[in-house]
Amino acid sequence: MRKLVSMGDCIVDLLPSAPGAVDYQAKMGGAPVNVCAAVAKLGGKACFFGKLAEDAFGRFLLGEMASLGIDTSLVVTDGACKTGLAFVDLKQNGDRDFFFYRDTPADAALSPEEVDGDIFRAGDVMHFCSISLPESPTRHAIKKAAVCARERGAYVSFDVNVRLHLWKSEKALKEAVREFLPLADIVKVTDDELAFITGLSDEKEGVKCLFDSSASAKLVFVTRGEKGSAVYDRAMNAISREAYPTRVEDTTGAGDCFIGSVIYKLLRGEAELTAEGMKDAMDLAVRACACVVSKKGGAPSMPTLKEAEGLK
Repeated sequence: MRKLVSMGDCIVDLLPSAPGAVDYQAKMGGAPVNVCAAVAKLGGKACFFGKLAEDAFGRFLLGEMASLGIDTSLVVTDGACKTGLAFVDLKQNGDRDFFFYRDTPADAALSPEEVDGDIFRAGDVMHFCSISLPESPTRHAIKKAAVCARERGAYVSFDVNVRLHLWKSEKALKEAVREFLPLADIVKVTDDELAFITGLSDEKEGVKCLFDSSASAKLVFVTRGEKGSAVYDRAMNAISREAYPTRVEDTTGAGDCFIGSVIYKLLRGEAELTAEGMKDAMDLAVRACACVVSKKGGAPSMPTLKEAEGLK
């Protein structure tokens, strides 16, 4: 059975009860584990590969992953680390800002020596994002894993997922993205991230620039929030979808749900790495995202296949 191996951060998101409130509830967070949740809830096999602290928060995260059907057999625990925390500031329109507290965080401490390339098989998908690419052992572990995945015939998915709070400078972030783009078969960006990384305001020109930076990339997905989404292949064929209409409660995890839905279809052999071959995956992704944004939280809000396909 083909599987997702998603690498990077699994942290605790502390969500306020309402926009502007300062009473918080702990939720599992981190883009890579959200993608795992999306795939697992849809019915696919999803493995989280990362490091957790041996503290109460770390035990909470392991329990949350298990409750969502995420395979934790690749998780590494470390008593010398602490769990990273992200306080979420909700806005009235459902969008959010993040404020990170990261003192020797476990998610940044996975070493390359802890990566066994034999976990990958042909047809698997290895996924990561730029949140884990500031200088740390995890950055180098992800690079090793991506190389191993490609050598074994697995696909590599890269969600640019810009979080400037975590970087010393915009330049450092852009350099890291450009360094890791050549490892990716699939690249996912928001429209704002595309403009930020490439410096180009025209979407098609920005996508061409990304393809020029990654000789291996077959597809670039661009999400535009309420304005919909598109996928481009190297020939610049494109498929677009409007956002599925719904009441927006919280946008946390929407982008992770989108790429998770695409990965689910790819793992099932129901999608191909061409724009035309992603039609069904795009249809599922926009419906699944509508389910997520209509609820609070990230991973727990990911829909089942029945919920996404049955959306009215």
